[in-house]
Amino acid sequence: MKTLAIWTQKGGVGKTALTCQLAYVLRARNYRVLVIDLDSQGNAGAALLRAEKAVALAMTTASMLMNGNAVVDVPDIVFAVIRATPELIRIPEQPDEFSRFHENFQTNLAHVTSAFDICLIDCPPSDDLRVLLALTVADFVLSPIQLNQEAIEGIVKTLRGTRGVERIREKLNPSLQFLGIVPNMVEATPLQKRNFVEVLESFGRYLVLDKQGNPLRILRRSSIAEAQELGVALLELGRTKTAARDAWAELSPTLERIADLLMAEVDHGA
Repeated sequence: MKTLAIWTQKGGVGKTALTCQLAYVLRARNYRVLVIDLDSQGNAGAALLRAEKAVALAMTTASMLMNGNAVVDVPDIVFAVIRATPELIRIPEQPDEFSRFHENFQTNLAHVTSAFDICLIDCPPSDDLRVLLALTVADFVLSPIQLNQEAIEGIVKTLRGTRGVERIREKLNPSLQFLGIVPNMVEATPLQKRNFVEVLESFGRYLVLDKQGNPLRILRRSSIAEAQELGVALLELGRTKTAARDAWAELSPTLERIADLLMAEVDHGA
């Protein structure tokens, strides 16, 4: 099982929608997918479970961190969610417990690793202890950003901050790979166009690229939010709604490319 943490320090960048829609794409490719909701708001788990597309495991994310023997028998499930609960808020308040939480997380993940091919972790929009724990067990990190100044400034912290990807790789998880940055909820405004140029100039080497070497991005489309509200894949919504079908045509190359990058590692590891 390969693990991808989807994380950006800035909130409101469409992180959870990206997590869910990527999970649907991976499942459509017949991979066994586990989604861990590490954000105490629980939006990823709620969206995936709303239309019963995925099944909730008996354990919660909080129990994975706090209980060294949290894992129950994992049934033969190909698409599962480990739900967030309010107890997750307590994790950042206990920095002295990092070693215990980390050991518990590793132990509980080891129990499910043979049952799934890919694990996606939807991280909270912060750099608190929960994110630190996710980055220490992940194989990859993917960072969606919005094309505003605050998010661009946050890239530096995401990469090189005290708990940024490079620091974690140096100190705690040398195998961690930064899959890249994906501009999300992009709009065709002059400001966003200027900010995109700035991202290209300053962080171009970190952007997720298509096979031709062009940077990928996700446009802001109301159909993506609608699919999330219904708890379905955008592709499924597109079977009945033209706007969703058009939005899927725009979104699918980015999700499929991310899936390609992940699955190459999964297949190679297998």
